[in-house]
Amino acid sequence: MRAALPGLEKLKDKFHGFVSLCSPHLGYMYKTSKLFSTGMWLINKWKKSTAITQLRMADGRTLEECQLYKLSQLEGLGWFKHMMLVSSYQD
Repeated sequence: MRAALPGLEKLKDKFHGFVSLCSPHLGYMYKTSKLFSTGMWLINKWKKSTAITQLRMADGRTLEECQLYKLSQLEGLGWFKHMMLVSSYQD
């Protein structure tokens, strides 16, 4: 959704509320479980998933080069009058 917002600028006056439930807004860079990290590494090696690489924030040499960081810099979320981002670092 965040990646699509810049393309919807002509409709921004109609935006009211944005709700995002359990989205990995920060990727999963704060996971401490070795089992989880190993599983994600194996899935990524097996499937070569761009999405998993982005969620691991391993798609750039620096944090600022990662796709999730770039998404956070785009216009769009500020167009909403109300915003609720619901998540847990444990998810």
